[in-house]
Order: sequence, then structure tokens, then C-alpha cells
Amino acid sequence: MRVLLDNNVNHRFTRLITGHDVIHVQDIGWEDLQNGELIATAESAGYDVMITADKRMQYQQSLKGRKISIIVLNSRRIIFEDIAPLAPQVLATLEHLPQGSFVTIQPE
Repeated sequence: MRVLLDNNVNHRFTRLITGHDVIHVQDIGWEDLQNGELIATAESAGYDVMITADKRMQYQQSLKGRKISIIVLNSRRIIFEDIAPLAPQVLATLEHLPQGSFVTIQPE
């Protein structure tokens, strides 16, 4: 699965999403794209899912008619130490992620 990490997700998180083609927006020069434009660009480029820490995105963006899905990391803070423990849940979610869906991952 092709996975794009949003600008607000620590770059080191790419190493934790094993078994997938993962890239950070900064690595491809998309860090200045705003949410709607980023989603459309990522989908056009063939990404299956975008991982973000933007908890408001699901209320601001519609995925109706889209193939790309969004995983929202809902941790107390967005520092690496707080999002790293969410990686196993992200990996499990990627196995059964429906197209065009928002899924929120939070600490158990």
C-alpha cells in the first residue's frame, strides 16, 4: 500500500510503518499544500492512504467519491514519543482499510 505522511506527523514515523511504501510530504516537496489540495494531489499520484495528526480534517474535508483514505492519529501530543505507540494499530488498520474512509487511531 502507498502511504503518505502529512507534514504534522514526525518523519521518523515512516520507519514504523513496515511492509508498505511510505513517504513523508517533505520528501516529495508537498509540505506547502493545504489539506484539500494535498488529498487530491496524493490521490492523483496513486497514494492509497494519508496519515495525519490533524484531528479536524475529517470535519473539514469530504472523501465522498475518493479512493484515498485518511488515518488520523489522535494522541495527546503529536511528538514522536506519543505517536510511535500508535504504529501497531495503524499497521492493523491498513490491512482492512476501506477506500475513501476516515479512521481515527487513538491510544488504547
